[in-house]
Amino acid sequence: MRAALRSNTGSSLTLVAGALICGLWAFPLAGQEVGREAVDQPAESSVADQVRADVDDTSLRWVGIGRVRYSTPMQVSVGAGAVVARVPSSHDCVAFCEYRGLVLHLEPGLAGGQLGVGYARLIAGRRPGSPFLSNIYVGWSGRAVLLRTWGDSDLDPARQTLAGFEAQFSLPRVSFTLGAMRRITSAHQDADSYVYTAGIGWGF
Repeated sequence: MRAALRSNTGSSLTLVAGALICGLWAFPLAGQEVGREAVDQPAESSVADQVRADVDDTSLRWVGIGRVRYSTPMQVSVGAGAVVARVPSSHDCVAFCEYRGLVLHLEPGLAGGQLGVGYARLIAGRRPGSPFLSNIYVGWSGRAVLLRTWGDSDLDPARQTLAGFEAQFSLPRVSFTLGAMRRITSAHQDADSYVYTAGIGWGF
């Protein structure tokens, strides 16, 4: 009888001790989970707030662009201009930035020169302290252009004024242009009303 009582008492004590150990082991884990949730939620919220602030806090900037190309009817030409776009104020754009906005461009060449105004979208970077884009990864633009030819242009007569549209697509180290323009000044009777242009070069 006494042996049975001692056995039951020992079993009860073992069960109580086991329950206490399990409870003490589980309590810190539960506290850690609650603490982790309390920490994670503000962290996620702060990251989202920072991203939202970067998107909302933008500034209007201009960056210089340039290109060298061979095209018809201007032949070899060198152009320079600017892209005016809004970018996040906190970004220095040295590695890269996305620019979307107004593009202005002036390009004189051996057989003509043109002025272009339009819209551009490109991903590019620049060197620290430089106002010009140095690395253009990809980009495109659509520009209304006014073209004046001179010298030995392929047109007949060589000196003409044309107005139209030019599209440009750029990849690293190379750019392609296509355009369609209408003659403003009169040409000889058999001349077509429209002139189509194409070019390849470096820059934007």
